[in-house]
Amino acid sequence: MEYYFADPANINSQTGELFLTDIEYSHVTKVLRKREGEEISITDGEGNVYHCVISSVLRTKVVCSILGKQTDLFEPELKLRLYIAPLKSKDRFEFAVEKAVELGVDSIVPVITKHTVKRSGYSGAQGDRLRQIIRSAMCQSQRCRLPVFYPSVTITELLEETKFESLKVVMYEFSDSKNIQADYSGSSTASLLIGPEGGFDESEIELLVEHGWKPRSLGKRKLRAETAAVVSVFEFLNSYK
Repeated sequence: MEYYFADPANINSQTGELFLTDIEYSHVTKVLRKREGEEISITDGEGNVYHCVISSVLRTKVVCSILGKQTDLFEPELKLRLYIAPLKSKDRFEFAVEKAVELGVDSIVPVITKHTVKRSGYSGAQGDRLRQIIRSAMCQSQRCRLPVFYPSVTITELLEETKFESLKVVMYEFSDSKNIQADYSGSSTASLLIGPEGGFDESEIELLVEHGWKPRSLGKRKLRAETAAVVSVFEFLNSYK
């Protein structure tokens, strides 16, 4: 059963009530046709899952009574930040973002590289659409922490952001190393970088390695960027103990 999302401002722990509005209201009442007395699970995106019963369905909101609360259900122990170059195809980039969220990334940052085709940022309607995709993916996969989608950065800005990060992996098709699991050393946070469709420029890889990034490969077969992102995130999180 998927979760539903309630803005933290719409949760009142003192009265034991919360309410759903906007998109969630329409989904619950018009698509799923939920009625008073039915039980649902709701997350605030901050790690909490509220087990509720629908107490009333009003014109603009669904009011729920809280039966119980759990914290950090099904969330990975490793907080993984995914840096990924925007793709030429909007659909493929959205697919990569959606699946990365389902698999458990903590945050996503678009990275502009030398061979990145799409260089514009994700502001306005584009950013709103991606954040809605992220929220839906969180609920669908029964996660309770809402991943953050950050503004685009350059390679230089990425190096500055991650200079104190101890676990940094860049997926590079020409790397001789395929052992992601060997990189773990008790870190609670990590950064994973996926390049553009045209691949990284060799000078970028050299710069990344100089700043502590470890190149890793998924094997000899050449994968699409969105496929590489999904497989890499899965292997990264699945290997972490």
